[in-house]
Amino acid sequence: MYYKDIFKIVGIIFFFFAISLIFPLLLSIYYQFYAEAKSHPQPHATFAFLGSLAVCLAIGYIFYFIGRKSEGNLYRREAIFTVVAVWVLIPAAASLPYLLSGTLRDPLQAYFESVSGFTTTGATTFFPKKINLATGQEELIEYTVKGVHDTTYRFYGTIDPVIEKETGAVLFTGVEAVSKAILFWRSFTQWLGGMGIIVLFVAVLPALGFGGRQLIHAEMPGPVKDSLTPRIKETALNLWKIYTGFTLLEIFLLVYNKMPLFDAVNTAFSTLSTGGFSVRNESISSYNNHVINWIVILFMFIGSVNFSIYFYALKGKFFRLFDRELLIYAALYVVSIGLGTWFLVGTPKALLNGSIEGFYGLSDALRDSAFQIISAQTTTGFSTANFNLWPYSVQVIMIIVMYFGGMAGSTAGGIKIVRLDMLFRAAQYKVESLFRPEAVRIFRIGETPVVDAALVRVLTFFLVVVSFASLGTLLLTFDGLDPETAFSCVACMINNIGLAFRAAGPLESFAFMSDFALALSSLLMIMGRLEFLAFLAVLVPAFWKQTI
Repeated sequence: MYYKDIFKIVGIIFFFFAISLIFPLLLSIYYQFYAEAKSHPQPHATFAFLGSLAVCLAIGYIFYFIGRKSEGNLYRREAIFTVVAVWVLIPAAASLPYLLSGTLRDPLQAYFESVSGFTTTGATTFFPKKINLATGQEELIEYTVKGVHDTTYRFYGTIDPVIEKETGAVLFTGVEAVSKAILFWRSFTQWLGGMGIIVLFVAVLPALGFGGRQLIHAEMPGPVKDSLTPRIKETALNLWKIYTGFTLLEIFLLVYNKMPLFDAVNTAFSTLSTGGFSVRNESISSYNNHVINWIVILFMFIGSVNFSIYFYALKGKFFRLFDRELLIYAALYVVSIGLGTWFLVGTPKALLNGSIEGFYGLSDALRDSAFQIISAQTTTGFSTANFNLWPYSVQVIMIIVMYFGGMAGSTAGGIKIVRLDMLFRAAQYKVESLFRPEAVRIFRIGETPVVDAALVRVLTFFLVVVSFASLGTLLLTFDGLDPETAFSCVACMINNIGLAFRAAGPLESFAFMSDFALALSSLLMIMGRLEFLAFLAVLVPAFWKQTI
């Protein structure tokens, strides 16, 4: 193992990561020293970002100094370990603004929030504290999940309310009581993690040379890694150009439709990355604008499509739009949204503010069904309704499509449509072989024949997902969670989606989790983002054996 090369690359990545902290720092300086006080009554975070910037530069320097005499050797084993190390260490550094600003006081909650950002999961521990205004004391929050055995969760909130000093009136609670710079940083981490930390740094670090290809292949999700151009740096740059272009387009459309600029930037960051963090307590429903809902639906879908399709379409190769995976993906949406709409019509319309507003008609059912099912399958996690109160049939559809996920080469999580297609066709051919054993069967992905080794990798991945879904649910149940909450939380973490049910439903957060559950969930999010195999490889003893 060439440790010096690993240290050098991690050090360089920390330097560039420190640069990303400058953007929320400048925003915080503006709101603290230049903007009107009434425009930002929330706590400021300028010194928190300054401290975080200094720490990241120091860590980057230490790593770079240790690896300064590296020989430029970055082979597959080193690339895998580097990617895993970056995805474990960078969220730890990114959690510093939460801790230093006092937004979150529990280091595990801060790490969870940061991991959730970079993995584009969107699960949050932000939850308003329950304050007795008469005594000024914080009170315990209780939430009961009904079932065969009722489960009551008792926990404290994490976010202090913003209270007007003169009158004692509560101005903001929950997410809306957090510094705007912290909220920007939270959404920005999703945007950075959406296309991939490594892909970004390969795009701007020509010094990585050939090793950059190994890094990207170790990080990018999906069984197929398209090289858009012969040079890996150009591929990374093209991906980020497309990603940035769609982000700017969404910001423009949201602002044009009356969303405030700050909200539009954060929403676009969270949509294209299929992340789901929002700057409003009631998520997208707080804008009460159906056009905004459909814009977000469109860009959630765009983020979940293989970005190489956009690249080839821009080159005039429109035949790529008839990609088999894309057609299957679109068909699944039509079927699942149709079923969701059918089951929703006539049921109570539960809003995110906790109220019931009549019953679902066809148009409202179609809109909310489309939004939540696309939010689930693209693994984004935005909400417009309290789906905890929806019929079980729609909730089950949401759980199923959470595991389906988006397309390979997109920012979405989940198993990926191409893998499901490969599994289905392999099973189909195996059944046919029982009565036609002499037939030779070959299927392709695009123009590439699928070899047996690729099928073995897909089957292995599917087995690992099922195993960790089962094990994670078991461990969270042992930790005191009810089975429905535990199962949906694990589905949320390993698929990087942010949506869950019952105690972690759309009106709640993950603040109820114990330290053990937070640590386990953070691990599952990272493993899910790296699609398990790269992370598990580092845990195999043979990985560390010296080879000649």
